[in-house]
Amino acid sequence: MTSKQSKHQAATGSQPKDGIRKPARLTILAIIYALCIAAAIAFHAQEGVQQLMEDPARICIWSLCFLPCLIYHKKRSSYRVAAEHTVLPPLTVILLVTGYFPDVAMFLIIVTIITSIITARSLKIGILRAGTTLAPIPLIKILFANTSHVLSIIISQNSVNAAINPYQFQHWLLPLLIMTVAVPIIRLICDIVTFFFVQIPIRKAMREYSLSHILAMALADLMAIVWIPEILEFANIGSDTATVLSVFMLALIAYSLLLMTVDTMSRLTRSRSALKCIANVSDALPLPNQVPEETVVRRINRGLTRMRCFISNANNLDKRGYSYRYSAPISTGSRQYYLAMERSIWNRPFMSTDETILLTCGEVLTESLRVNKEVTLLRTESETDTLTGALTYRAFIGHLKSLQTENVHNLVAVVYFGVEHLRTVNEHYGRKIGNAVLRSVGMRLSQLLPENATLSRVNGAEFAMIVTDVTSTSDVEELATRMRNLAVMPVYTEEGEVSVDVSSSISFSNATDGFSVLLADASAHIYESESSNLPVVDGMTSTLAAQNGSGDYFNASDVLRHAIEDNTISVLYQPIFDVNTKRITSLDTIVRVHDAKGRTLAPYFVTAEAHRLNMSVQLTLDVLETCVKDMTAFRKVAPELDIVDICMNGSELGTSIFHERLEQLTHEQPQLRFGLQLGSHAIHVVHDEVDDEVAALAALPNVELGLTNAGTTYSEVAAFAHLPLDFARFDKTVVRDFRTPRAKQIMQRTLEISRDNDAFHVVFDGVESLDQVEFIRSIGGTLAEGTLLSNAMSANEFLMRLETMGTSLPEATPRQAE
Repeated sequence: MTSKQSKHQAATGSQPKDGIRKPARLTILAIIYALCIAAAIAFHAQEGVQQLMEDPARICIWSLCFLPCLIYHKKRSSYRVAAEHTVLPPLTVILLVTGYFPDVAMFLIIVTIITSIITARSLKIGILRAGTTLAPIPLIKILFANTSHVLSIIISQNSVNAAINPYQFQHWLLPLLIMTVAVPIIRLICDIVTFFFVQIPIRKAMREYSLSHILAMALADLMAIVWIPEILEFANIGSDTATVLSVFMLALIAYSLLLMTVDTMSRLTRSRSALKCIANVSDALPLPNQVPEETVVRRINRGLTRMRCFISNANNLDKRGYSYRYSAPISTGSRQYYLAMERSIWNRPFMSTDETILLTCGEVLTESLRVNKEVTLLRTESETDTLTGALTYRAFIGHLKSLQTENVHNLVAVVYFGVEHLRTVNEHYGRKIGNAVLRSVGMRLSQLLPENATLSRVNGAEFAMIVTDVTSTSDVEELATRMRNLAVMPVYTEEGEVSVDVSSSISFSNATDGFSVLLADASAHIYESESSNLPVVDGMTSTLAAQNGSGDYFNASDVLRHAIEDNTISVLYQPIFDVNTKRITSLDTIVRVHDAKGRTLAPYFVTAEAHRLNMSVQLTLDVLETCVKDMTAFRKVAPELDIVDICMNGSELGTSIFHERLEQLTHEQPQLRFGLQLGSHAIHVVHDEVDDEVAALAALPNVELGLTNAGTTYSEVAAFAHLPLDFARFDKTVVRDFRTPRAKQIMQRTLEISRDNDAFHVVFDGVESLDQVEFIRSIGGTLAEGTLLSNAMSANEFLMRLETMGTSLPEATPRQAE
């Protein structure tokens, strides 16, 4: 076998055509067969030579006539060493019944050897086939040993009575039936001996035989021998045996040519099917990115008959009654599979054209996968944000535009997630930490990304999720809430824990405006990013120096540390109004820290950085002292003010100094009430570490526990279930989305809880429009804060306001006047 053949067989995953494990044993077996055949030739040599000397012309003509009869071979198995079907049994019967077998037996054996070697194209394989082909002859001789006069009896009988003639049945039809069954069995036994001797797996070899071909050829031989005498009778040929033999030979030649024609047409049909399969696969190029193997299999089966192609994860299928061929292994990186062909016991054996289909289509599929992988990689690199792994804005817009034509009748939603205070993180921690925060948020959003959605980074601090085939708007709202709650969990970096705040908004396509709303929102988002005058580094706006135009940088951590140590912090007060009475009911505090040049640290940064510096307790105590002093001044003008809210990050709850000072203040200032607001990090600390301390705080007479940023924090449910909360402050992003059904439901249900418990109240933060005020009133809310009602003020500014306007809300706010 050549190296090219070996490569082909390895590619197709098929057994070698010989399937031989020990070539030396094949040689030994061929020698044994050759010796047996030589003995048979020697046994008939005397009569053959004598007949050749007496009538050389006739013997030569008959020998030449044997060639077209024996040159025909019908494949019964895919193994080359297996026997093939020839017209030798009918030819032997004819020679026996005419009495010429002893004269030409030697020449018949020689011609059989020659034709077997020619068709096998191998001396050893040809000798094996010749031996297997000649093996049934002794049985045929026994069956027809006394039939030299049968032919004349058959011809003289009337054909109508031939089937019921006892003599004919006993001496002609019965031996033929026995021969028809025995010849395939003898050849099969010889094949089994050959397989066993050369170590071919017998069970696997048996599955390569075609039962339909064996039965069809045996029945064809039987009918040929039965009907040839009828042909002779119809032709009114005399009883001269030489003439009868000549006519017999011509009939067998015609019979052989007929079988050859049928076999050739079958092969041409199989070849045509193979070309059709390959053409079908070629027509499908380029193959789709998703499951291209299904397209190849479907195209192959479209051109096949009585055979099935499919995808197999293994190349050792063992289904009873079936044989298989496999392509070379096809790998997709995470999976390896094969193209497999299956043939049943009725339509075997396989042909070389079948293996050509597998070889060619397997190579086409492999090349397509390689090209698709490279194209996908290039597209991914060009359409993927390198920092977060999300798609780019260009890919986002391209997807929206494609959906505009593909999903005209389907509801599509776009959910925007904005990372709040990212600029502050960049300014105070550095862009490396800011990138880590942004990357973490992108990963968290991707974790909950459904199959019908894609995530893109549309500008420096904003992500957009496209959800297709939306069946329920509430499902999208719930998904957005879960994704936002996961995204706002603190990020642990090399600089410590960094708090994250994420806002969200949703746009839906509709039957009236279609995708115009979604595309308009997308354009607005990118315009907002590109219109910024700040330089962009890694997709994020950078530096406080650029904002101030000073060109210098400062260490915000050091500024905060010195401010806490020197107690130079200041507090701004945000009034909380009752929207029904339009009066201030309490104050919310905002910590303010300035550096030497008057630059301000963001409140978000102050809280998070104080925790990282382990200075949260001192910061909160300083705020408490400042609030007590300022509230004393405020109450001189407005005695009804008695509540001040302070935001904590949780570190204070586990320290005794904070508990002792707070308890002391409640005794010293019994007229004041302190609202301790717990953010997402504080809830985490409370739930894991200081449940008892929180219970002790809640037991103090003038202390209330509250939940800030409600609607966004990741563990609100646990907080409501386990903490003795007295109030909840809805995050401004939730209030901003008050038109969203899901946000509305959350706020309504929280208010229902407050109505069931008189001691629990709800504050709505971020009120910026009259519509929001009307909404709060419509659902039964009362407490609100925001720029529409009042801006945050320093202690002196708020005291001046109290002295001039008291606690009442003016008739027209600046926002209303505009």
